Formats: sequence, structure tokens, C-alpha cells
Amino acid sequence: MAESHSFTGLSSFVKRYHGHFMVIIVFLQLFTATGPAYTYSILFVSVQEEFAAGAALTGWVGSLASALIFCSPISPVLIKRLGPRVVAMLGATLLTCGLVATSFVPALAYAFLTFGILVGVGGNFIYQSGVKVILDWYPRDNCSRATAGAVLGTSVGILAFAPLLNALIATYGWRNALRIIGGITFVLSAACGAFIASPTEEKTRENGVEEGKDASTDAASEVVANNSTEGATFQRTLARVLLRADTWLWLIGFMLSNLGWTFFIINYASFTEYDRGFTPDQVTVSVVLAAVGEILGKLLFSIFGDRLPCLKIYAVAVTGILGAVASGLVTVLYNVTAVYTFSFLLGPVRGVSYVSPYPAAMEIFGDFGSDLVTVLLLVPIGIGLFIGGPLTGGLFDLTGDYTLSLIIVAAILVCSTVSLMIIPLKKQLETRRVARNLHRASVDDFKIPAENPVAGESLEL
Repeated sequence: MAESHSFTGLSSFVKRYHGHFMVIIVFLQLFTATGPAYTYSILFVSVQEEFAAGAALTGWVGSLASALIFCSPISPVLIKRLGPRVVAMLGATLLTCGLVATSFVPALAYAFLTFGILVGVGGNFIYQSGVKVILDWYPRDNCSRATAGAVLGTSVGILAFAPLLNALIATYGWRNALRIIGGITFVLSAACGAFIASPTEEKTRENGVEEGKDASTDAASEVVANNSTEGATFQRTLARVLLRADTWLWLIGFMLSNLGWTFFIINYASFTEYDRGFTPDQVTVSVVLAAVGEILGKLLFSIFGDRLPCLKIYAVAVTGILGAVASGLVTVLYNVTAVYTFSFLLGPVRGVSYVSPYPAAMEIFGDFGSDLVTVLLLVPIGIGLFIGGPLTGGLFDLTGDYTLSLIIVAAILVCSTVSLMIIPLKKQLETRRVARNLHRASVDDFKIPAENPVAGESLEL
């Protein structure tokens, strides 16, 4: 009897805080999904030296993986059909296979398939499943806090994987390091993926527990039937949303933002080594300091993000301006201490720039559903990452340093801010126009009508 009461109490506790548990699970999922790809800058140097390849070609491998983590066209369909749990487990398998297969490549070209595609698609299955679940659990209230807590996993992943990968490469070589990392990511991803669930799946499971096996089967069948209907509805909604001007302003602005920030994901370690002459240990310290600062920024946004007196898109725009200033500033920093300080101070800006778009997109497009918001979030990230790495790496190959790349990055971030700022300004103008029209209509309605002659009374004097 006591055991039954204890189990009931535990079940009630889990049910009450299930959304909180989902944030922790997705945090760990994103930790493993982005850690290997986001620390490619550590692997970059070893791969470039072994295959004697250019910076653009070598960087494109990491850019492809990072792009596909956010921009795979397959995952939304699979999540609709199979659910986030199955897709996350499949992603863990693909991610691990990609890391291990990369350790055996005889030439850089094969890494485009093993690391670029397998790691990217596997990471996307995990990432998109996690983001979809978080937005389902927290569509409005506490959206900033929940998304910041979950996306914090990417920063912690960099913080953990950067020194680990650097130490493993120094001890065992980059090939064995990838095999070890592959085993670690599979264990963590599979263990967390087994528990990931959307509110709809939880409701289905509860119906099965409360009403018996047949009820569970009926509820599951209802969810499957709804998925096919929702798929057609989603396509119609997406087509309608793509006709809106603010949708394209968001897609272009957010894509440019990610294109600019890609430099600090893919090429920053290479910049500190080749342009500033840092040792491998100093490169690692720079990356870790940036990750620590990024974690701080995400934590601050998780605390204060929901209390901002303005739309979250303003936070995205401000980080773009600060990123542009930082890109210009780092071109004149040469001292190790100065670069360390810069890395740490840039981290919070990066952190807010990565997490603030999630609640910002929900504020603008949330009425169309979390599925569409997820697409509008992740596709621009993927495209920006895919273009950014080869762009900055190609400019390095042409000029021999990253100065021109950083100047162009600053210009791109300014353009991003301009595009994003048009959205709230456009909404304000539309709101004022509607208010003026309503005011005019109300004035016309309350005008005193002219006196009508009494029936039967002659109009002539």
C-alpha cells in the first residue's frame, strides 16, 4: 500500500513538472547534437594539415554539417509521421555513424559525406525534434526561459567538447578522437531520446493508462489520423505565410545574421592560430572563454527575456549591431590577453543572438503553430551556416588573412539588423493606420443626423 502511494506521488510530481523535465532532456540532446559540429574549428587544423587542403574547402565540411543540423528538409516530414522520439533516436544513430566513418576517410572529399551529411542530418533529427517539443510545451508563457534553457545545451556542448576534442587529438590523433567522441554522443543521445515527448504524446499515453489498452489504441490512432490532416494544413499555412512581407524580411535578416556569426563558429579558432599566432592551448582557451561567455548570455536571457518591455526581435537586432562592432574591433587586437578578454565579452552577445530568435519568432509567427515557427527558425540558420564558412574561408585563401572576412562579416550583420528592424516598424505603421481608420469610422457613426421633417408636414414655408 505504501509503495502504491509512493508511486502515485512520484507519478503526480513527474506529471506536474513534465515540461521542466523536457527542457533538461532537450538541453542534453542539443549538447550532443551540436557539440561535435560546433567544435569543428578544433578539428579544422588537423584535417587541413593532413589533407593539405585550402581553408575554404576544409571549412566547407564543417559548414555543411552545421547547415544541415538546422536545414534538413526531411525531418519535419518524419516528425509528423513518426513523432519526435523515433526521429531523435534515428538522429543519434546517424550522428554516431558519421563521426566514426569520418575517422576512416582517406581523402577530404569523403568527409563531405561522412561528417558534412551524416553528422549534419543526424544532428538535425535530434535538434529539430527537441526544438519542436519545447515550443509545443511552452508556446507563449515562459517561452524565453524554456528555449534559453534548452538551447544552452549548444554552449555547454562547445565548452565540453572543445577541450575534450583538443586533448584527445593531442593524445590519440584526430581519427581516434572522433571514434571516442562518437561513442560518447551515442550513449547520451540515445539515453535522452528515449524520454523525449510532446504534450500530445503524453496525453495519448495518459489516456491509455486511465482507460485501458483499447483506449490507448484509439487515442494513438486518432493522433496518427490527425497527423495526416495536419500535414495538409501545414502546407497550406506555409504557402499563405510565404506571401507575407514580414516573413521574407525575417528569413533574409535572420539568414544574414547567421551568415555573419558563422565566422565565430567555423573560423574563429583558425583566426587565432594563423592571424594571431596562438598555440593550440591558447586557441582552446579562446574557444572555451567564448563558450563560457555564451552560457552567461543565455542564462541572463533566460532570467530576463520574458520580462523585456519590448518585442524580442529588438534583442536580435541589437546583437547584430554589437556583433558588427566586435568584428571590426578584433581586427586590431593582437595581444593574447586582449583576445582572451574579447572572446569572453563576445560570448554573451553570441548567446543572446542564438537564443532570442526563438521567442522572437513565436511572437511574430506563433499564431501559425510551432511546426511553422520551427521551419522559419531553422532554415535561415542552415542557409547562413552553409554559405558563411566557404565565404570567409575563401576570402582567407585569397588574401592570406581574415581581415577582409571580418570587415564583410560586420557589413552583413548591419544589413541583417536593418532587415529585422523593418518588421516591427512595419507593424507599428499598420497598427497606426488601422487605429486612424477606426477613429474615422467612430466619428462618422457618432455624427448627429440632420433633422428629418415630420411625416405629413409640408417642406414649403
